[in-house]
Amino acid sequence: MSPPSRLRLWFFRLTALVLVPLFLLGLTEMGLRLFGYGFNPKPLIARRWEGRAAFADNYRFPWRFFPREISRDFDPILFLAPKPRNTFRVFILGSSAAQGVPDGAFSFGRQLEVMLRESRPGLRFEVINAALTAVNSHVALVLGRELARREADAVVVYMGNNEVVGPFGPGTVFQPFFSSLRLIRFNIALKSLRLGQLLGGLLSSFGPGKKDPGVWRGMEMFLDRQVPADDPRLASVYGHYRDNLDDLCRTLLAGGSRVFLCTVAANLADCPPFASRHGAPMPSERLEEWEDLYRRGAEREDAGDFAAALDFFGRAAAIDDGHAALHFRTARCAGRLGDHERARASYRRALERDTLRFRADGGINGRVRETASAFEGRGVFLTDIEKAFADASEHGLPGRELFLDHVHMTFRGNHLIARTLFERIEPLLPQDAAAAAVSGSVPPGPEACAERLAYTEWDRMMILDEMLNAYFRTPPFTNQLGNAAEVARMERELAELRAGLSPAVLEEASGSYDRAISRSPQDWWLRWKYAQLLYLGRGRAREALEQFEAVTRLVPYSFLGWSGMGFIHHKLGDADAAVASCLTALEAAPTKAEVHNTLGAAYSLKGAADKAEEHFKKAVTLQPHYTAAHVNLSYLYAEGGRLDEAVRAGRRGLAFEPGSAELVLALADHLVRSGAADEAISELKNAQQRDPRNEALNRKLNELLWEKAVQKTP
Repeated sequence: MSPPSRLRLWFFRLTALVLVPLFLLGLTEMGLRLFGYGFNPKPLIARRWEGRAAFADNYRFPWRFFPREISRDFDPILFLAPKPRNTFRVFILGSSAAQGVPDGAFSFGRQLEVMLRESRPGLRFEVINAALTAVNSHVALVLGRELARREADAVVVYMGNNEVVGPFGPGTVFQPFFSSLRLIRFNIALKSLRLGQLLGGLLSSFGPGKKDPGVWRGMEMFLDRQVPADDPRLASVYGHYRDNLDDLCRTLLAGGSRVFLCTVAANLADCPPFASRHGAPMPSERLEEWEDLYRRGAEREDAGDFAAALDFFGRAAAIDDGHAALHFRTARCAGRLGDHERARASYRRALERDTLRFRADGGINGRVRETASAFEGRGVFLTDIEKAFADASEHGLPGRELFLDHVHMTFRGNHLIARTLFERIEPLLPQDAAAAAVSGSVPPGPEACAERLAYTEWDRMMILDEMLNAYFRTPPFTNQLGNAAEVARMERELAELRAGLSPAVLEEASGSYDRAISRSPQDWWLRWKYAQLLYLGRGRAREALEQFEAVTRLVPYSFLGWSGMGFIHHKLGDADAAVASCLTALEAAPTKAEVHNTLGAAYSLKGAADKAEEHFKKAVTLQPHYTAAHVNLSYLYAEGGRLDEAVRAGRRGLAFEPGSAELVLALADHLVRSGAADEAISELKNAQQRDPRNEALNRKLNELLWEKAVQKTP
């Protein structure tokens, strides 16, 4: 027999080196899928809705980019496939600002939909918000590839705030930073495979990934991830952003969509930098000189002597102009002296030099304009939101009127974005007779949009409360210049709003929701918001339950309606219905701590202590700062006679939330029942020093002191 030819030898070698490993990897992938390992990585999942084919959001999709315990959620997405006739479908891509945080019910997408419907009543409009908190262009590109296949007529892209702090950015806590875009995309593609998910899980348990954050703490998670303006990694960030935008536009255009690329607006006038660093190392004597000049300038600014303050700040900048707070103070003083051109330039420099980079800078918006220009005439349209905000603001400086914080918009800010987009989209709508524009119509103003979306005084109060307690009372906001004064201002405004919520005002708010729902009965957002008003604002649990039930019909694959139903059923004492609703909610969203907490409470009501303990523990594992779950777990132990464990559970909760009066009161109860009344009094006194006006703490402390005094009386 003749020896094999060289060609056949190379074929066998290639097979052994390449094809066999690929076959084994494919076999492993199939085995993992067969045995149910991992999760579906797609953004959308095929569903059935009212007997028709549809697509809904996939709760697990963000797990490709975030640890699953802290991954963010889509607002519920549900739409028919194929698209109904005479329908104009708009998708929105972006992060929290596009999503509408802190309340997506009043996002610019919602207001844009109102404007489109009012102007073209002959057309059916779908504005579908596919934005996600904390994501950036790496994630948006994956989403865009999916949306390009879903009959989009238009896609609005409003993103850029998270390019540094989002997945794969140099300031992130979610994924490692890579300067190579190919490596980033390989990583993302790998996570779409069960094999990649297995590898990621192993690395998370034993490798560098084990340092990932275990609980969502918002912007506070990034405090030690500062990126100064001269960081060489920023060049990679801008390059990645531009490449992702280019590929996103190509993908969406190939799918038949028009693309509306938006520049990103930021709060300049009323958002001091989150963190500042010096531009370059300095000798100690020069640093001391800089600090002295800065201190003296700040003193003159506080005294109202703005000219002298500017002199000191200018001399400090001559030594080192890299410090963001220096430029912000310079801007304020220049503005007070009427030099608005200098103020604008200094506010912009303050943003550019902020080392906690939560706002889109000039490098980001420059890439948006470059990409739009490169695709001009091909179906990509620049929508200059940054300019629109400047034009609508006094002296060209957007601030508190349009922003709730650094990037999240007020109702009027969202309306301004919606109107700017409407002016770009409306001329491109179908021009046939059935879809003709209303003669002489103009887009509805803020008041009309507020009426259609039921934006009431109750909602204003809830949004302000959220901003105050979830944002401005936590780092990095607490590190900003003037934070104490800003918190005090917000507290006064919140107190005024609460005082104004009389029964008559709440009745009118209910009427606003009734009228809005009568116009748009299929709007799940209206139902969801109305349920909250009915229960939290008016104490009408059964009416709230009806609205939550409607949410489950309108978006049956979302956990929201089922979670709300479980909560209300528990409050009404129907433990079996509460358990059933919560279990359905957990099928949709298994990592929701609040649902586990409600389920634990429902099992406790049924007398199923073991199951209640399981779900309370799951809740505090998923969300260690969840006060209510710690309290519930501690009382479950106490009611079962496990007082030592009740005390330990209370102390564990206080380790995460040391300022919680609710936890201190629970701990005091358990200590008293354990025979440690003096220790309970000590805990209450310490808490009283932190919160001297808390009526519940004062009442409990006085009660225990009185009992102690009575016991000592002969």
